[in-house]
Amino acid sequence: MAKTKKIGVFDSGIGGITVLSELRRSLSSVDYVYLGDTAHVPYGTKSAAQIEKLSSECARTLKSKNIDALIVACNTASSLALEVIRKVMDPIPVFGVVEPGVAAALAAWGESHSEKSQTPILVLATRATVQSHAYGNALRGALNTLTVIEQPCPLLVPMIEEGWIDHPVLHQTLVEYVRPHLKNHASGVALLGCTHYPWIHRAFEKALPGWKVVNSARAVVQSLESSQLLRENFSSESGLAGRVEWIFTDPDAVPAFAKKLLQEG
Repeated sequence: MAKTKKIGVFDSGIGGITVLSELRRSLSSVDYVYLGDTAHVPYGTKSAAQIEKLSSECARTLKSKNIDALIVACNTASSLALEVIRKVMDPIPVFGVVEPGVAAALAAWGESHSEKSQTPILVLATRATVQSHAYGNALRGALNTLTVIEQPCPLLVPMIEEGWIDHPVLHQTLVEYVRPHLKNHASGVALLGCTHYPWIHRAFEKALPGWKVVNSARAVVQSLESSQLLRENFSSESGLAGRVEWIFTDPDAVPAFAKKLLQEG
């Protein structure tokens, strides 16, 4: 009997669960190991050296679980530590989240707007991701006439990790982050450059009326579905639901709404 394939999913906290949920819909018979570094979340306020160190430690833990592939479901780690993670994981394939998010944002931008040269893409992410310019450089590299705005949102991840996914303070904070851009642009594409943000997708849509909000978690899975490596090696033909092993570096820091999802999964 063939060994069930196992995919690792890594995030600084609970954000990567949004990617895992999408993965399980697409590759349901695969086993998963989810590692959330809840003892050190958020990554977005840390230095590049700290992010590389923490990401390497988490990668080594996941490699010890004999996984067959790793999804770095953390935009900050993907932006600043992907190559370090790949060195640790070698020869296990590693997939980041930046490239799929860029591709999805460009597709939404091309489909939704006729005045393309005047239509911006607003990247909403952690401070570390914005400072890396991983998204901005990739987007401008694909189309150098594109208007790209990168907005750090450092307060959102701590609120989401606290379980404040529909809290008035979160909504007001989000409004403050996007308000300057709404003054200049009535519409555009908003790329959620953090896998925590799909937890509050509706809050972004409410704060950005008339804008197309791109879900980075869904973009990652859509990209993986077209990956030849995953198509050939991670089929869901058995029909049996795969298992999930949950690892949190601080289990007590997992908010109640996420714990409920873990129990259901």
